[in-house]
Amino acid sequence: MVMTFLRRTAFLLTLGATAGITAELMARIDDAVRTGVPVLSSPSYTDLTMQDSLGTRGRPYARYEKWRLNGAGFRSQEVSQVPSAGCTRIAVMGASETFGYAESPGKEYPAQLADSLKKNGCYEVLNTAVTGLPTTGQIQLWENWVSRFEPSVVVIYASPAFYLSGDAPEFAKLKRVAPAPIANPFQSRLVERLKDRIDYPDFLQRRRVIKRIAAATAGKPNDWFFQHVPDERLALFRAHLDSLVESVRARGAVPVLVTHALRFGDTMNQQDIDLLRSWRQFSPRATENVLIGFEREAAAAVREDAQQRNVPLVDVAAVMSGHRQWFADFAHFTDDGAGIMAGKIAQTIEHIKPRTQFSASSKQKPPSITPARRTAIGKSAAPAKAGEGGTTSAVVLR
Repeated sequence: MVMTFLRRTAFLLTLGATAGITAELMARIDDAVRTGVPVLSSPSYTDLTMQDSLGTRGRPYARYEKWRLNGAGFRSQEVSQVPSAGCTRIAVMGASETFGYAESPGKEYPAQLADSLKKNGCYEVLNTAVTGLPTTGQIQLWENWVSRFEPSVVVIYASPAFYLSGDAPEFAKLKRVAPAPIANPFQSRLVERLKDRIDYPDFLQRRRVIKRIAAATAGKPNDWFFQHVPDERLALFRAHLDSLVESVRARGAVPVLVTHALRFGDTMNQQDIDLLRSWRQFSPRATENVLIGFEREAAAAVREDAQQRNVPLVDVAAVMSGHRQWFADFAHFTDDGAGIMAGKIAQTIEHIKPRTQFSASSKQKPPSITPARRTAIGKSAAPAKAGEGGTTSAVVLR
């Protein structure tokens, strides 16, 4: 009797292991056929970025699931370093909302922006966004890498929530080292697929979020929390954004500022509340009210900066925020939302008449943000006077 039980158990274990190995192998073969991922590799979302002497940027030719980068590390078609003759090259800078997260492939807003501009002539749109990169990293990315591709227009979609992290964003110390090779431990692709397809009940997701926030805030004193919108963080966001605008203009390109849009409006349903609490996992110092309040004040700061700097503005926060159907979560777009975003930006770019090619004088390396300047940023965030730094007419879209 015991021997029969053991034999059956061994048979079932062997059968289960064989089925699991077969399913894992089929998942890997499917990935190899559909996306070109090597059968023996274990890709990760982190494979899409790297750090080298230029800073944090996209890894050339990186692939992960639906995301593919070109030889420059951009989520765009292959491009030469010099723009095509007679074409206006546009660089779109931002974090995951710009890179594309929930949209179908080819539906992220920079890709739809390229489609929207086709009818107006020759435009080359480069999606230079890097997930998880705050404005400090964007400045370094622009100065050290993106500016080499000589865009005439630079669309800036900055994410304010980075400034509510435990520590304020800082400029990374660049090291003259080669990027680290990809070396991920073995991970089951079958398990990852199952995770993508399993929807956990709402009550389980709420419990998980609450536990994570509780763990991140345990033992913290009251003065650690942001009970109100922190003025110093808002001033730092404004100062960093202003520095990026200054650097773009120094290179001879036209900066276009875009206010940051959110799913949340004046009223919230239960799903909104759940998403807002889930968002707080990434900024546990801030209460839910501070998260929304900071976004709104940051949008006002972007509007004010655009007016005072005489920079074209696309006010998508005024147009899109509160429209749940355009957002997949708290800030990432659906296909339709990305289309709205692209359309609004395209309407502004149509009014800009930049140079299609740079003069020899404008090809000099732009003035970098020196250590002294970086120390000063945030201590004095006084905005520039109207018209300072350029003569581009402000184009405001509401």
